[in-house]
Amino acid sequence: MELTNKMIKTIFIISIILLVLDYVYISLLSKHFKYQIYIVQNKPLNMNIGPAIMCYILLIFGLYYFIIKDNKPLVDAFLLGILVYGVYELVTISLLSEWKWKTVIIDTIWGGILFTTTTYFTRLLIR
Repeated sequence: MELTNKMIKTIFIISIILLVLDYVYISLLSKHFKYQIYIVQNKPLNMNIGPAIMCYILLIFGLYYFIIKDNKPLVDAFLLGILVYGVYELVTISLLSEWKWKTVIIDTIWGGILFTTTTYFTRLLIR
């Protein structure tokens, strides 16, 4: 896959949209997530920024590669988001006894919404 100006522009747009949307989501649910983390680790959330950055790089590249570059339908973006976030959440709840099903459901649905919304707005902006 050759890196083109269009690809770079598209990935940049995906990055901005996805990061802004996820920031809003995390901000709105910060109380829930801080509590969830606290009951799991018995101490407040302390973000490890390196792995977080790598996670976003994978999310952005995955959305570009599997959905946006081939102009797949929005329903495919939704399903990919559900799958990615669902796998993470189900692995987490299988390993951490204090992880809540409410978090699994909310975050899994968010994955679908995030990927769908990011795809929709990216397409509007790259026309």
